[in-house]
Amino acid sequence: MAKQIGRFDAIIVGARIAGCVTAAALAQLGWSILLVERARFPRPTLSTHLFFSDTLHALQRAGLLEPVLRIGAPRIRWLRFPYVAAPFPEFEGFDFALCIRREVLDTALFETVRSLSNVTALGGAQVTAVRQVDDRRWDVVVETMSEEWLASAPLVIGADGKNSTVARQVGAPLLRESPPLFAWYYTYVDGLPWDSDLAALAYRGDYPEIGAEYAAAFLFPCDAGLTLVGYGVEHRAFSAFRRDVTQHFFAGLRRIPEVWERIVSARRVAPIRGTGHLPNFLRQASGTGWALVGDAGCHQDPHSVQGMGNAARTAWLLAEELARVQTDGIDLEQALARYASRRDDDLLPMFAFTTFELRRRLPEDVWERFEARTREDPDLASLRVAAMVHAIHPATVYTPERVTSIANGEVIPPLQPA
Repeated sequence: MAKQIGRFDAIIVGARIAGCVTAAALAQLGWSILLVERARFPRPTLSTHLFFSDTLHALQRAGLLEPVLRIGAPRIRWLRFPYVAAPFPEFEGFDFALCIRREVLDTALFETVRSLSNVTALGGAQVTAVRQVDDRRWDVVVETMSEEWLASAPLVIGADGKNSTVARQVGAPLLRESPPLFAWYYTYVDGLPWDSDLAALAYRGDYPEIGAEYAAAFLFPCDAGLTLVGYGVEHRAFSAFRRDVTQHFFAGLRRIPEVWERIVSARRVAPIRGTGHLPNFLRQASGTGWALVGDAGCHQDPHSVQGMGNAARTAWLLAEELARVQTDGIDLEQALARYASRRDDDLLPMFAFTTFELRRRLPEDVWERFEARTREDPDLASLRVAAMVHAIHPATVYTPERVTSIANGEVIPPLQPA
């Protein structure tokens, strides 16, 4: 029989960015939290690694920024992607991005959160069952290597990634779904020189030998003097690529001279990791006594670099609404419903951009003019980068009406500091 851990105000499953921000934010409200994580840190996870001012601001509000800044990752001031190039805008005092190995970042967050007096944090523990007892209580079964435990709470929060156990066991419905777009792989190298003006770089390519008309590479300056080197191909080439990942990874990079010339003398210091199992979906964000944050609720292809920001922002949105249970006297179900509405409003514009749904809803010539103008108009480029990092609401740019208006010549004023 499972041993009783106790009763908590909330049980959070998953303790990477989404889970740690949620736990720290709710701990600030005085809630008692059980935080359960399958991994034993330090342990990597597949990730684009790059995160922006929206993530930094959420970490700051949750009291988690200082341990992240102490890691000493270089501050990246520019984004230079094939379709847009601009400096990162200032937002809430931040005008830079960071790229940190996930085993380093997530360990720092977890250790900080587990030190909070009202957080019970379990690493190396797996949730095997989530059972609704009644409208006011959930039981969660947690297994460690040696024992099985039972915990109870009125609220269970899934922060456990795209294959979320919580989402599956509470029956969270899918609201939107789109097939995988790309397969992405990355490694770390040492000895790659950077200019003082650091930028997150991405380049287009192709790899017709394995059926990829579209491919891309990216270079992100990372912590510990390393550089994250990534390469990806359109999803139809995934099966061919994975037959010999190392060969195809470097053969693909050689096809992009701007990248190969920079990395050819660098030293690889890590295995190549990646996948093509990258679904695009939006799950219902909440229900009676449960909520989903981060990838558990919305997962999308990494090419638009939204994953870490989505995790941090949705965690904070949930915490803001749960705070109103105490400050405004609304009930838990109202707070969860408000969270779901706000989360969808926050995520849907970039989800539509990422999955190419937005592009498909427009005439091709309109989208081509929009892209051409982005390359020619620095104010539009700045606006699109600001939307990417959520310094402005992405709907400012990424709706059919806005794209059409911009493509047809709407004047874009210079971006004002937040």
